[in-house]
This record gives sequence, structure tokens and C-alpha cells, in this order.
Amino acid sequence: MPIPVMRSMQAYMLEKRFDGWLFTGQGTFDDLASEFLGLQGKTRHRWFIFYPGLATLRKPFLIYHSEDEKVFSGINFYPYPYRSRKEMLDRIRIDLNSFAKVICLNYSENLNIPELSRVDAGTLELLKNNGFGLLSSGSILSFFHTRWRVSDMETHKKAASRLDSILPLSVDYLRERLLKNKRVKDYDLVKFMKKRLKKLGLEEIEEPTVALWEKTLLEKYTPTKKLSRLISRDDLLYLEVAARLRDDENSMFARLGWSLYAGEQVPDSLSRPWERIVAATDAALALLRGRIPRQITTLRGYEVDQAARAKLGSIPDILPRPLGYNLNRNQHHFGVRFDNYIAHDDREIMPGMGFTLEPGIYTDTYALRTCANLFIDGTRQVNLSAPLQREIIAVLAPPAEADSRSVSPP
Repeated sequence: MPIPVMRSMQAYMLEKRFDGWLFTGQGTFDDLASEFLGLQGKTRHRWFIFYPGLATLRKPFLIYHSEDEKVFSGINFYPYPYRSRKEMLDRIRIDLNSFAKVICLNYSENLNIPELSRVDAGTLELLKNNGFGLLSSGSILSFFHTRWRVSDMETHKKAASRLDSILPLSVDYLRERLLKNKRVKDYDLVKFMKKRLKKLGLEEIEEPTVALWEKTLLEKYTPTKKLSRLISRDDLLYLEVAARLRDDENSMFARLGWSLYAGEQVPDSLSRPWERIVAATDAALALLRGRIPRQITTLRGYEVDQAARAKLGSIPDILPRPLGYNLNRNQHHFGVRFDNYIAHDDREIMPGMGFTLEPGIYTDTYALRTCANLFIDGTRQVNLSAPLQREIIAVLAPPAEADSRSVSPP
């Protein structure tokens, strides 16, 4: 790990008042050890890597069995080899305990965030019995693994702007086909969107979503040539696209989604519940914009989900997924989510992070959904990447009325 990153990590530890960050494992390195620590291969024995909070220390400590030395060759650590269990325990009891009392681990208290719980119960017991105070590493991992650079914000805004331009083109394509009574399938619309992505200089992160009625309930759905269906008048559709700039392999991606109705006017049975989705969006943004810039109290991921969910309705499973996901180059991995449903995400929301905002109402037969993107810049301002969808888009309405969106909530 470069020294500036190490210094930044130590400054974070000092601010949050803990003494270090401990990684541990045995066997094949998991995705966290591979992505964050750069470790490859596997070990025969238990290893510990400790990032100290003391500014006088310039690199992490490595406690490892001497038979695994080759696995860690070429990586810059303070080496602490052991041969026996007693020596391993002494390294922890004596060496680590001499300058660390409160440490964070890759675990989640009460399994609040299941994917973060990587440490076994035996290791937790060992550390607690040797006097260590333990914290979850959720927020520091997000801080160092998912925050954006200035270039990420710029490339994301470009990608989002280009993605957003696909919406009116897709609506026009559908309108023309339907008004002329020409056959058009969901797979035809996928092909149309893919061509537009290419012309706009975008590289797909995944296949575009074109979902009708019951398929809107699926988080991801892309029709194929063999499994396609006709789009008819009065059909409900959900479109979603995710892409980044094709000419920049380091660019940040964007993900946008919209609900459409293949008719002249959206029926009340759809437009009335949609009002709750708009209210949920506004509630989430109001909380973010009210708390993040002022730095009064720490805002956690579950709080944003909770604020929006209160506007959607009292049915517990009306939105059977998180309100929003972290946007980063690893897609959603290791980052804070707006989630108080699948998990109780108590990680801190910080400047330099980006998110999707995906409120929805899920019934037994279909879902009304939208997907917006936001990011928090270095001045702690909450920015929308593209206009919000304020109404379900009526595909057969006059063109001037088809795009009812605004950049920010009223």
C-alpha cells in the first residue's frame, strides 16, 4: 500500500479513535483480501495483517506461518513469522497488544451487513479474551474502497448524460412502431438501445433491461431472441441501462432506469401509486441534503432507506430490496447501501460516494420502478447525475408531454 494511502488511513483511525485494522484468513484469499490487499493464491496456515493507527509506523504488520512465506513475498510488511500455535498467540497477545487496544475487523455486529462478516467466532473470542475492543470495519472499508476521485465524478456525469439521452430516443422508437401498428418486441428495443449506446461512445456494464408487466418484478431481466414478447398498447415497461465511457477504461459508470406506459394516458391505477414513489424519492433526497452538508450528525445507509420507505406504504414487502446501491468500479461491492430491508446498513455515508436511488412499489403482478444516480462531492453537496423521473412516461402521448422529469424535487 503506498505511503500516502497509509497516512490517510491512519488519519481516519485517529479521527474515529481506534488503533488499527486487522485482516485475517486461512486458505484461499477471499475477494476482500484480493481486491483490497492485493493478495493472490492461498496459505496453509492462519495469517493476520494489521494496519496500525500510529503515524510513526509506515507499513502494516504481517503475522504468518513460516511455511507460507513465499505467498507473501514481494509485499511490503513488517514480518512477524511464527512456527507454533504458542508463537502465533504471543504475536497477538504481546506484539499487537503493546500498541493497539481498540481495533476494527471485517465483521458486522449482529450480522447487520451479512457480506461484511468474514471473521469466525473463534477469532472474535480470541481477540476479546486478550483485551481487544472490537469495531466493524464497514465504514473504513467503504471510505478506502468506494470513494470517487474527481475524474470519477466527471466521467460519471458524462456517462449519465449520454445514457439519459437514450430515453427520448427509445420512446420515439416505440411510439412510431405502435402508432403505425408495426410489430415490435422487447428484444427489438434491446437491440435499439444497444445500437444507441455504441453510437454514444458508451460501453455496456451489462445487457439493457426491457421488462414488461410481471418481468418488472425481476431485479435484472433482458429478453433474448428466443424468449421475446410483443409490446402492445397499454403495456407497462421498465427500461434500465448501465454503461461507462468506452474510450476510458478507468471511467465511472452510470445506471438509469424508467417506467413507461404504452398508451396515451397513464391510468389512475398506476399514476396514483407512482405519486408515492415520487414522495419517497423526495424524502430520501431531503434527508441527504439536510444532513450531509451540515455535518451535524453522521448519516447511515439504513436511515435513507427508512425515510423513503415510510412514504411508499405500510406493507412490509412493498419494496423487497434496498432503496439504493453504492456506485463504484466494482459495481456494488463493499460499499454503503441505502438499506434497512435486506440488511441494516449502519455504515457512514461520506463525501466522495455515489449511489443509485431506486424507489419502487412491487405488487403481486408488476412493479413500478425508477433508477436515478447521485453523488456527494468534496463540498458535501448532493448532486443528481440526470433528471429525476417525476411521472410514468406515456409513450403515445404527444412528444412534448412524454418526458415529464425534473432535475430536482420541488
